Amino acid sequence: MNTAYRVWDGRQMHYWDDKGVNLVFQDNGRWSLWQGYGDRCVASINDGKSVLMWGTGLKDKSLYDGSIVKYGTFNYQNGVICYDENQAMFKIVPVQFYLANAGNGGWTGHSIRKTVPLKVIGDVYQNPELLEGAECQK
Repeated sequence: MNTAYRVWDGRQMHYWDDKGVNLVFQDNGRWSLWQGYGDRCVASINDGKSVLMWGTGLKDKSLYDGSIVKYGTFNYQNGVICYDENQAMFKIVPVQFYLANAGNGGWTGHSIRKTVPLKVIGDVYQNPELLEGAECQK
């Protein structure tokens, strides 16, 4: 089971292996991220700005939902790692499709395989400038 996750709280990224961080799920599917020994809630699904992202399960622990990557063999392209709920898998989606379909599913793109060369160059929360200039294709 893949337990790697990260949480964007609107200001900074928190990772599953940060010291003293604890992700808590409730029966209704809500989640919250606590720091220390339950002293302080640093992010939750209820605050309207935090986002929970799961790791892809590949050995490179920097690959998470929302990562922006350069991919390809010869001509590198920018893409975003996205979880496709319909196929229950992570995919690399070209930036323009990510922008056009954000929140709508229906992703098209390459499934992540160990043979696809990837270089993480940022993520959609901390580096939104990497998405600028891409045209949305609907």
